[in-house]
Amino acid sequence: MTSDADSMIRGALIDKSPSQHFMGDQRATLAKVIYKGDSRPIDPIRHRLIAEWGMSHMRDSSIAADFHREYLFQEGEKLLWLPVQDTVATFFPKELRRGQPVSLYVMLIGGYYADGVITWAFIVNEFKGEPVAGSS
Repeated sequence: MTSDADSMIRGALIDKSPSQHFMGDQRATLAKVIYKGDSRPIDPIRHRLIAEWGMSHMRDSSIAADFHREYLFQEGEKLLWLPVQDTVATFFPKELRRGQPVSLYVMLIGGYYADGVITWAFIVNEFKGEPVAGSS
């Protein structure tokens, strides 16, 4: 999902100055990943991107107040730290176990480019835990 956007952002950069880019497509994608059970405070760059995306698309930056932590998921071999809406994350301890497959409703909202690195900002606003093998 990010490879096309990565090419678009890098191709748009003429002077290579730090810049942020927002996606025009606002549809959620259903991603099947593995819940790793770890969380941390949201990356400040991602948090700022969420606020500025909210202001850009909805004329309201308050959406950022709904995101305080990002959670670790695995898709194939790739580990992903994804910001999860606070109300959604409250259900993780009750409904998910470390290593459990989960379907996430994820939206790529944009990225921040600086020093040759793109920090992607996704948001998760819903999930569905998949059955764990061997459980009844």
